[in-house]
Amino acid sequence: MNIRVEAPGPCRREVHIEVPAEKVRAVFDEVANAYAAHVRIPGFRPGRAPKDIVRRRYQKDIAGDVKERLIPEAYQAAVKQEKLATVAVLEVKEQTLDEAQPFAFTVVVDVAPDFALPEYKGIPLQRNAPAVEDKDIDEVLTKIREKNARYEDVAGRAVQIGDLVQIDFEGFIEGRPVEETVLNAQGVGRGRDFWMMADEENQFLPGFAQGLVGAEVGTRREIAVHFPEDFVESSLAGKMATYFVTVKALREIKLAELDTDFFKGVGVDSLEAFRARVRDDLIELKERNETRRLQDEIVRHLLEKTLLEVPESILQEETQQTVYELVRQNQQRGVSAEEIESHKEELFESATRSASEKVKLRYILRRIAAEEQITVEEQEVEARIRALAAGWGVPADRLRADLAKREALGQVRDDVLTSKVLARLLEWATITPTGAAA
Repeated sequence: MNIRVEAPGPCRREVHIEVPAEKVRAVFDEVANAYAAHVRIPGFRPGRAPKDIVRRRYQKDIAGDVKERLIPEAYQAAVKQEKLATVAVLEVKEQTLDEAQPFAFTVVVDVAPDFALPEYKGIPLQRNAPAVEDKDIDEVLTKIREKNARYEDVAGRAVQIGDLVQIDFEGFIEGRPVEETVLNAQGVGRGRDFWMMADEENQFLPGFAQGLVGAEVGTRREIAVHFPEDFVESSLAGKMATYFVTVKALREIKLAELDTDFFKGVGVDSLEAFRARVRDDLIELKERNETRRLQDEIVRHLLEKTLLEVPESILQEETQQTVYELVRQNQQRGVSAEEIESHKEELFESATRSASEKVKLRYILRRIAAEEQITVEEQEVEARIRALAAGWGVPADRLRADLAKREALGQVRDDVLTSKVLARLLEWATITPTGAAA
């Protein structure tokens, strides 16, 4: 068998294969004999029809079966002989098949990149010591109190930012009620006994929070509203409206008290003990974040120091998946299809850069894993699935079945391997504390 390999690209190979005539003839005979033993031809008992008649009648079928045997067998032999690390078969180009002649065909494949690893032990890094100040603890305690806060009726003062206000309101555009002027304005044109937050960040309508500040219960306010061009209801976008608002009730937030009952519920006996626990939790969080930052530094180091071309087919597949994920994230954030479409070129460029780095890093880390004999055990994959299931609030068995259905268990294994290799690289790194002499 004659084999010739051409390299039209860094990771692209054209494998030219020629199967000798005697091999072609032998396979033709085997396939034709199998047909002759089983096919039914009028006038002949099964298996008794002359082979030349069988060959003529089933010529196309026999030729197809011969190709199905010759091509995979010859291709696998060529891959083994040439030691090709194929990652994708892109095309098979065939020539005419004649049982008396050699059969030639070409297989176009992508192969894994051949590259040299940089020095990956002793990567220089600077570690920032986790620092927690009293103000950091105070912020956590305030968030805890806000999370457990309640609103209470208040009298004798005017509306302030952060209050919960009950109002009656009605809006007008050029003297006509909003609901009569603009379609789909129900709910923002008028309302009765409506509770809203006097909150500048999450206010009901633009300018409402500021317009209500200083108003007392029972008073009536006139508030000008300018709907921005990107307002969620497009029929109101860019319009000016006047709202007449009556304040009917007022409630203010009462932060939860960190008292004896609260401390008992969280298993401590004093504020000092609780602050100490919060400090420990913050230090642990900062240490985890610092570890992730250092691993990101390792990734950047490896990508910068490794000269590596990636297979085009793998890059295209990863790019498509990245584009899909970016579109999904934008949709979840409420970005419209029109907005996504208007930025599709930037989206694709960003996805291509991200995909290229992901694929490069995958090859680099796999090579390091092979060099250092870092492997992934089945129980580690199962542990990762259980952790994912707990984070998403679904049963582990259901998630495992879904991953298997989507053929995504390999990705979970790759994620575990990535984590293990990066953890090992961090152990091998040369780490200097920030501020220390290099």
